[in-house]
Amino acid sequence: MLVACMLVFAQFATGVAYAADGAFEQGLLWRIEKAGVTPSHLFGTVHLADKRVTTLPDEVRIRFNAAKSFTMEVATDQTNIAALAARMFYTDGRDLERVAGAELYGRVLPLTAGLGVPREMVRLFRPWALVLLLQMPQQKMEDVLDFTLQRMAVEQDKLLQYLESVDEQVAAFEGMSESEQLALLRHAVETHHEIQSETEKLLQAYLRRDLAEMWRIGEAGMTGPDLKALKQVFDRRLLFDRNTRMAGRMRPQLAAGNAFIAVGALHLYGEKGLLRLLVREGYVVTRVY
Repeated sequence: MLVACMLVFAQFATGVAYAADGAFEQGLLWRIEKAGVTPSHLFGTVHLADKRVTTLPDEVRIRFNAAKSFTMEVATDQTNIAALAARMFYTDGRDLERVAGAELYGRVLPLTAGLGVPREMVRLFRPWALVLLLQMPQQKMEDVLDFTLQRMAVEQDKLLQYLESVDEQVAAFEGMSESEQLALLRHAVETHHEIQSETEKLLQAYLRRDLAEMWRIGEAGMTGPDLKALKQVFDRRLLFDRNTRMAGRMRPQLAAGNAFIAVGALHLYGEKGLLRLLVREGYVVTRVY
C-alpha cells in the first residue's frame, strides 16, 4: 500500500442505492451485486494503525465475518517487502545528493534524522521512496487497518486474493519523471511539519465517512500552477490508472460472490472511482455504511 493515508467517510445513511450518475461522495462500505450472484462488499480503508479505525463498526464487522473471501490491494509477505525495499534505493552509482542537489538534500537530512534513518542510507533513497517515508506517520505496519483485516481473514480461514503486485504499485511511482519526483520531494519537505495535523484532518473525515471532504483536503494541500499539474499526474498514476486495473482484477471475486474487498478509500470516490466503474459494468452499488 504505497498511497499514504487515503480513506472514506460520510454521514450515517444506510441502504441508499445510487444511480449511474451518483458521485459516491459519502460512504465506507458498499454492497456490490448482480442478478444471480451472492452480493459482495467493497470497503474503503485508511492506511493507519489508529484504534479509531481498526476497531470495526458492527456494520462492517458483520459483513466481513460473513464473507467467504478477502481481497486487498497487495500481498505483504516477506518476499514482497524485500522486493519493494530493493526498488527504493539507487543501485546505478547515482545518489540522492547529486540527483536532488545540495540545497534540497540538505533540507532532507534533518527530517530523516528525526525518523532515525542513517545519513548513509538517506543518500541512496530514490526521490519517490523518500516522499513516502516523509509522508507516512510513524506506526507499526502490522497494526494498519488493511493488515489487521488480512490477519482477521487468515484467522477465519478465508480465501485470500490480491488486486496488484508490488511491481505494479512501484511502477506507478517509477513512471514519473525525475523532475516530477523531485517536485514531490520538495513539497514533502516543505509540508513535513504539517503531517500530524493533516493526518488528523483526514482521519476525522474518514470517521465521518466523507470521501468528498477527503478529496478536498488533498486538493487544498497542492495549490499553485506547478503543484496543480503535478497533482494531476499523481492522481492519474496513483489513483485513476490503478482503479481501472483493480476493477478488472476484482471481477472473478465478484462473480464468485460473497467477497469482501478492501482498498484505500479514495479509490472509491468520484467519476473515475471504483464505484462508478462498477456501475458502468452493470453492478448495482448500494451504500451500507
